[in-house]
Amino acid sequence: MHRWTLLLMLLLTGCATLNQQECQTKTPAALGLADGKQGYGLWRLDRHVESCARFGIAFERAPYLQARAAGLLQYCTPDNGERVGQRGENYEGVCPPALEPGFLQRYRPAIFQYRQDYPDRWGWFGWPRRF
Repeated sequence: MHRWTLLLMLLLTGCATLNQQECQTKTPAALGLADGKQGYGLWRLDRHVESCARFGIAFERAPYLQARAAGLLQYCTPDNGERVGQRGENYEGVCPPALEPGFLQRYRPAIFQYRQDYPDRWGWFGWPRRF
């Protein structure tokens, strides 16, 4: 019985992106900017909302989204597309339409080269394996 409780706790906390202190001290705008710079999809906003709701703390979406858009301007550059590909990171399709072609032009050859150099790090369907 104890193992099941531990497993359930791990599953429930595994999706949390923020703890109570972070929900109280970090602003949605700061989180949005950071998430945009990292190229996170909107699933990340949902996780922040869920994390803070567990502690009864409302998470404001509008400031997060506005700041995330500013962060994406920094993420969605051709140079960063190349860096992301060279590190073997997945692109989540987050770049605005005007910036995506330039990002992908440098990302695609870099991720292709990464996959050629490290074939053992890629599982089925081109998804990265977790270590």
